[in-house]
Amino acid sequence: FLAYKIFGVHFVDSVDSALNHILARELNMDSQEPRFAPDSAAIRINLGSTDLAPLELTFKAFLLTDVEEANKHLDSIQSHSVVGLDTEYKTGSGNQPREAKLCVVQIAVERRVYVLDMTAMQTCPDDLRRILEDPSIIKCGAGLNSDAQVLWTALHVNARSFRDVGHMARIAFPVYYRKVANPLSMQRCVGDILHRVMDKTDQKGDWHLGLTDTTGGRDVQKLFRYAALDAQASLEVYRVLDDCLLETAMQRKVYIPGEWLTYDCVEGKPMRIATDINDNYVEWSCNVCPWFVSGVFSNFWR
Repeated sequence: FLAYKIFGVHFVDSVDSALNHILARELNMDSQEPRFAPDSAAIRINLGSTDLAPLELTFKAFLLTDVEEANKHLDSIQSHSVVGLDTEYKTGSGNQPREAKLCVVQIAVERRVYVLDMTAMQTCPDDLRRILEDPSIIKCGAGLNSDAQVLWTALHVNARSFRDVGHMARIAFPVYYRKVANPLSMQRCVGDILHRVMDKTDQKGDWHLGLTDTTGGRDVQKLFRYAALDAQASLEVYRVLDDCLLETAMQRKVYIPGEWLTYDCVEGKPMRIATDINDNYVEWSCNVCPWFVSGVFSNFWR
């Protein structure tokens, strides 16, 4: 098979008819219905493994507390198409993201992760805003809806091109996650995809005090490591799932639109950029997908 990955879209067909499908941007599923089979990629990465080692920080991590320093480091990210993203924040009295205080922003790229202590900065670094608002840079992570709302409330950033790895996992392994209705958490993605245990104990830490205040014996190094690990995990899970999506498309001869994985945010409100045949915003789901029925891919609409 000849496989194509163009603008986040996977699509596969035989070499002889590849050009026709590129032009038509659809697959003719009428002649031969795909045969039901276990997820081959799921077998390869051994989903559901129980003997797991702790996830370790292997990226080089940088703590940034100054706006000028942050811009200097983040300037190099302009050439990258995908970054791992996460935030740490303190929720308000209503426990709503829109009322939360942004404390830390983490961005991972290649073998590096930058941890920005927003409590120590007076303004938003220009390059951080540029990265978040640039639609050509994919920001991957789990449960990014809340992060987007916090980023808008704190920085008035209209973030673009989010990819939820929880949704990616469900599309890559539709049989395994058939009964899962919601996006997977990062903790589960790390367990299922990376075969590691992710300790989330510090998720509710005292982030509002920043990452330099050691008053009262605060272990800021532990918080810094946790923050860096979250962003690293986002990028590592994404990379594996991106390959698995292509494998799923090849195995089942289906077209997987990148729009099903991606959404933008305007004023903290997530906005889908894909619509179905009735012009409704859509999000991939085993329960409603018209081309995944009874464990079989068929009749994909464009």
